[in-house]
Amino acid sequence: MKQSKIHDIDPHFSESSYVINRDLFKNYDPFDMSKKSLCRFDPKNGRFEITVLDESYFVEHPSGLVLNAQGEEFNNYSVKIFILRYLMNANGKEMTNEWISFKEFPDGPLYYSNFHKRCIQVFAQIGNQMPEQLKNYMNLKKAIPYGKGDLSWQLTVMPGVDIVWILWFGDDEFEAEAQILFDKKLTDVFNIKDLAILGDVLMISLKTFTFSLDSKKN
Repeated sequence: MKQSKIHDIDPHFSESSYVINRDLFKNYDPFDMSKKSLCRFDPKNGRFEITVLDESYFVEHPSGLVLNAQGEEFNNYSVKIFILRYLMNANGKEMTNEWISFKEFPDGPLYYSNFHKRCIQVFAQIGNQMPEQLKNYMNLKKAIPYGKGDLSWQLTVMPGVDIVWILWFGDDEFEAEAQILFDKKLTDVFNIKDLAILGDVLMISLKTFTFSLDSKKN
């Protein structure tokens, strides 16, 4: 079998960063966060219930403990930190439907090379090598066809956070290319490190799904 070029990508945001964000989280009003993030908060049990990429999570307030759908601890710190950062920084603004690249965020050009390698290239290679698995993933996540490139979708990551994926197939002469775009309103919500965390969340989810399907075929 031909060796895949797809780069390995593992969660690189640590438990210590999670602890730091949990400590910040306790200072925020849960009702204000709920209103601005569009994420439901239940005052009876002191928990947010949040859907990220069609997966359910709970966040306890004020502790900032992030649990999976079964109410258990898990070790994907990228997901945990991203959820906390969004709850703390969401501002309730409507989507602009003006799509911008990673480079167009403040400090984006400084960190674009790493984002391109870890996220955009990985997406391009997966889509080019496993287009049917990619389509199955987007169908599962209820993504909406976007009408650009060879394949493209608009995907809701979580309430208030939408992205656009665009893929151009490669051939013997040219490598596959891709783009990941963000609604411009997110420039007021996420800093460049938050976007890097989001990139990890996306790629971990995509790789887990597509490689799982590929292994079942083999």
